[in-house]
Amino acid sequence: MNVFDTLIIGAGPCGIRTAIVLKEAGLNVAIIEGSSPGGKINIAPRVDNYPGFKKIPGPDLAVEFFSWLNEAKVEMIADVVTSLTKENDIFVVECETAKYYAKTVMVASGTKERKLGLPKEEKLFGHGLTYCAMCDGHFFKGKDVLMIGGGNTALKEAIYMATLAHHVYLIHRRNEFRGSNYLVKELRELPNTTVLTPYIPIELIGEDCLEGVKIQNVETKEEQVLVVQGVFPLVGQIPNSQFIKIPGVTNEWGTIPVDNKTKQTSVEGLYAGGDILPRDIRQIYLSEVDGKAAARAIIEYLNK
Repeated sequence: MNVFDTLIIGAGPCGIRTAIVLKEAGLNVAIIEGSSPGGKINIAPRVDNYPGFKKIPGPDLAVEFFSWLNEAKVEMIADVVTSLTKENDIFVVECETAKYYAKTVMVASGTKERKLGLPKEEKLFGHGLTYCAMCDGHFFKGKDVLMIGGGNTALKEAIYMATLAHHVYLIHRRNEFRGSNYLVKELRELPNTTVLTPYIPIELIGEDCLEGVKIQNVETKEEQVLVVQGVFPLVGQIPNSQFIKIPGVTNEWGTIPVDNKTKQTSVEGLYAGGDILPRDIRQIYLSEVDGKAAARAIIEYLNK
C-alpha cells in the first residue's frame, strides 16, 4: 500500500501553495482535483492587484499557478473525492475511481455555488441558467441577461457580460452592495446595464429554456417580469466539505475551524485552508498564506 506523506484535496491557490512548499521539502505529496487547477480563479473575469499583475483575467492567472505546480513536479491526481476518513493513524481518501492513503491531509476544497432554491432551477440549468459567466457567457452574446447578487463576483461578472450581451440587468436584495464601490460605479456607468435594488427573484419563467425572470421589490412587494434569455445566480458560496466523514471536523455551517497558526483541525494530522475556513474575507493571498502555514506545520508534524 502506497502511503503519501501528504494528500492535498483541491488545486486552488491554497492547495497549490501547500503542495509546492511540501515538494520543495522533499515530501511525497500529491494533489487531488476533480476540475481545473486554479480553483475559483478559473471563473473570475478579472483579478485585481495580485502581486506582479495589476489586472489579469482569472483564467490567465490560473495558468500561471498551474505552471508553478508543474515546475515543482507535484503529482496531480484527476479525480473527485467522495470520502475522507481516518483508520488508526492513516487517512483514507476515497475517490470516484480509486482509494488513496496518507499520513497527513490538507483540505483546500473551497466552496461551490449557492442555489436560488426556486422551482425549475435544476431543470433550466444549462438552458438559460448558469452559475459562471466566464464559462458560459459567450452563449449569450447579443442577448439580454440577468445577474443576481451584490458581491464582487456578481459585479465583476456583470461588467464582463456587458461586453457580450445586448443588455445586462443586475438585481440585489439590498440597496447597498457588499462589493467594492469602484465596481458598482464602473457597472452603473456602462451604457447597456440596469441596476435594480432592492429586488429578489421569485420565479423562473420558461419550460424547455429560460424566457424570463419574475422579480419582486423587497420593500414595496411590487412585481415585474424581466424578459431575458440568460440568468446568472451569483448569490454566494457554500463550503465543499460534504465528503469529510470524520466527526467534529466541520462546524454547523460546513466550514472547518482550525488553529490560526498551524491550520490544523480538531484532528491531528488533518489541516485546512482557503475559502473553506470560517471567515468573511476571501482573497487569493490569504489562501496562499494558509497554504504556507499549513505546509510548515505539516513538515514539523512529520519530522516528530
